[in-house]
Amino acid sequence: MKKKILALLMAVSFMGASSGMALAAKYCKGTVKEFDGKTMVIEIDGKCKCKAGDSVKIKPAKKKAVEGC
Repeated sequence: MKKKILALLMAVSFMGASSGMALAAKYCKGTVKEFDGKTMVIEIDGKCKCKAGDSVKIKPAKKKAVEGC
């Protein structure tokens, strides 16, 4: 019985720690203003915790087509 309770507590604590790390991720929204070779200038909407020189991963938003009849 003790092993089952201990396993349950460990699983719950792992889930809490991993979800906290996901919530602490930095999300910023903005618009690309210039693109010249390997240099991209982005205008940020609102506040962002990123600083100059930070490594970022950029994922373009998918535009969905609306079909009508």
